[in-house]
Amino acid sequence: MRQVQQALQNVGIPVMAGVWRATSPNQNPPVQYIVYSSTTTEDAHQDDGVVSFRTYVYLNLWSDVDPTEAANQIRNAMYAAGFSMVEESDKGYNQPAYDAATHQYTVQWTWCLYEEATADAP
Repeated sequence: MRQVQQALQNVGIPVMAGVWRATSPNQNPPVQYIVYSSTTTEDAHQDDGVVSFRTYVYLNLWSDVDPTEAANQIRNAMYAAGFSMVEESDKGYNQPAYDAATHQYTVQWTWCLYEEATADAP
């Protein structure tokens, strides 16, 4: 979704739709990276037609280091791009969650973007 890519283009963290995938030159994930997926739903109807959509973005930050500062940057960038936060979770207790299996911290968000229906809308 280009709106997510545009919103996060200046945070300095790689952003990928779906999942991080190894490439020939990069077999290991970056120190921090963002993955996301999205779902668009019809929001409102008028005169038997759709007048607005809501797109929900499920965004995850994976980090080898404390993600607090990166999470702040992501949050600010998403707000600046017009997204509304539905929820944020790090599933930790007074600290970011740490996944022992991946040796990474993770922060998860659900964001929502409202758009009026136009000829080029979803």
